[in-house]
Amino acid sequence: MTGTTAKAHLYDLLMEPLKGYKGLNIYRHDLMQRVMSMPDLEVRERLEHLRRLDQTNY
Repeated sequence: MTGTTAKAHLYDLLMEPLKGYKGLNIYRHDLMQRVMSMPDLEVRERLEHLRRLDQTNY
């Protein structure tokens, strides 16, 4: 997974619980900027952490 793909995937995972809520445009924009400015390694580490959390919930 490339760095850009990983960042897009992380952003999608973080936004999933918020879908359907109106009025979050500023938050979405801020979150996208924060994710895109992260180093690729940090993004991959956060994705791995989210995967582990998801596996422990089932």
